[in-house]
Amino acid sequence: MLPISPRYFVPLIVLINCFCQSVASGVENGGEGDSIAVVSRVVISGNNITKERVITRELMFEQGDTIDLVIWDRILSRSRENLMNLGIFNFVDVTAAKDPGAGYTVLVNVVERWYILPLPRFELVDRNFNEWVRSGELGRFNYGLDLDWSNFRGMNESLKFQFKWGYTRRISLSYQIPYINSSQDEGLAFFGSYTASKEIGYGVEDSKLLLYDAVDGYARQETACGLRYTHKKGYFNSTSLGLEFRDMNIADTIVELNPTYLNNVGGVKQRMLTFTMGFRRDLRDYKYYPLSGYLFDIDLLKSGWGLFPNEPELFQITSQYRKYLKFASKWHGSYAIKGRLSGKSDNPYWVQRAFGYGNDLVRGYEYYVVPGQNYFLFKTNVKYTLMKTKVVELPLRISEKFKSVPNAFYLNFGFESGYVRDNRYASSNTLANQYQYGYGLGLDYVTYYNLVFSVEYSMNRMKESGFFLHFAAPI
Repeated sequence: MLPISPRYFVPLIVLINCFCQSVASGVENGGEGDSIAVVSRVVISGNNITKERVITRELMFEQGDTIDLVIWDRILSRSRENLMNLGIFNFVDVTAAKDPGAGYTVLVNVVERWYILPLPRFELVDRNFNEWVRSGELGRFNYGLDLDWSNFRGMNESLKFQFKWGYTRRISLSYQIPYINSSQDEGLAFFGSYTASKEIGYGVEDSKLLLYDAVDGYARQETACGLRYTHKKGYFNSTSLGLEFRDMNIADTIVELNPTYLNNVGGVKQRMLTFTMGFRRDLRDYKYYPLSGYLFDIDLLKSGWGLFPNEPELFQITSQYRKYLKFASKWHGSYAIKGRLSGKSDNPYWVQRAFGYGNDLVRGYEYYVVPGQNYFLFKTNVKYTLMKTKVVELPLRISEKFKSVPNAFYLNFGFESGYVRDNRYASSNTLANQYQYGYGLGLDYVTYYNLVFSVEYSMNRMKESGFFLHFAAPI
C-alpha cells in the first residue's frame, strides 16, 4: 500500500470543514422567522438525587424566555447534550409540549446513574492492553479497591478513594466540587496521593521502553498533593488554575541506568512545585464519543521556582483542536491536531513523555515509546454508523440504572501521523526526529457509563501491522 502524505489530508479536511460550516450557517441563519416559542413552564423529573439547580444550569433557556422557532429544536437538543456531558445520567430527554397560544411546556426527564461504586480494581501494569498481551506475562496486574462517589450530595461533586496493590502500591484521595458559588460558575478540586512502584520505565532503546523491576524495595516512591480552581463561563468555555507539589525518590539502580532520570547530577531525590493554567472551549455533542462539534484547549505548565534543590526548570505549552463533522445520515468525519512546545531540552527523562502514553499515539505504534521535548500529532478519521444507539432492556428485575443498556457500533478508517523532536536521547530514540504515520480500520462499540471499546487493524510506516484493542474513542 502506498504511503499517504498528510499534505493531501489537511487541505481536504479544511475544505470539507468549510463546506459543512457554510451549509450549517445557511440553515441556522436562513431567516429570522416570525414565529416564536415562549417557555411557559419547565418540568424536571427523574432527579431523585440530583439537585434541580444542577440541571437548570445546563439548560439553554429558562421559564419566561422567548425563542425563535428557527432555533427552537437546536436549543432543546443542545440542552440535552449539555446534561449528558455532565457524566451523571444514563439517559436524558428534553421535549416540548405545545400549550394554548404561543407557550410551550418543556419536559426534562433524566435517568440517574448509580453513584456509589465500590469496585475491585484490576489494572494492567503495562502502558496499554496490547503491550500487556505481547509481554506474555498475564499476571502483570495491579489490584485493589476504588470507591467512586460521583454526584456527591446531588451537586455533581466527585469523591474518590483508591487503594492499589501489586507492582504499584498507591493510596489516593480526591474531591471535586464544580460549583462553590450561587451562580454556579466557580469550582475547586483537591487531591493527595502516595505511590510506590516496583517497576518503572527508565529509558528507551530503539524507541522501546526499558523497564527496571526492583527485587527488594521500590524503584520509585512519590508523594503528591494539589488543588485546582476552575471558572466556567456560560456553557462551553472554562479556565483553570492549578498548583501541585511532588516529592519523589528513586532507587540507586535507576541512577546508574539513567543518571538523567530525575536531573542532571544523578540524584535520587527531587521536589518540585508546578503551576498550571488552562483554557478550554468544548462544543462536542457527546464528549465521550463525539460525532459533531469541536474542542479547543491550551495549557501552560511551569515548574522550577528555586524553592528546592535539584528542582527541574520546566516550561511547556500544550494545545489541541478537534473537529467532528457529519457528512450524511450515517457518515461522520473528524480530525485532530495536537502539539507541545518545551522551553528546554535538558529536562529530566521522566517529564519528557511524548508518543506512547494514553491517546498521544500514532496508529500502529502501540509497542513503541517516543520521548521528546516537542511534538506534533495529526489524526483524521472517517466513520460509518453500523448501528445507531439502540437501547436493550435486560430481562432482569434490577435497578432502572442498570437494566437499560444503550448499544452503538461504528466502522472507522483512520490515518494518523506525527513528529517528535528529541535533542537529548536521539541515539536510542530511533523513531524521534523523523516523520511517522499509521493507518487502519477499526470497529467501535459504545455503551453506557461512558464505555468505549475499539478494535483496530493498523499498519505503521515500517510495514508492521496487527490487531490492537483500545478503551477510548480514536479521536
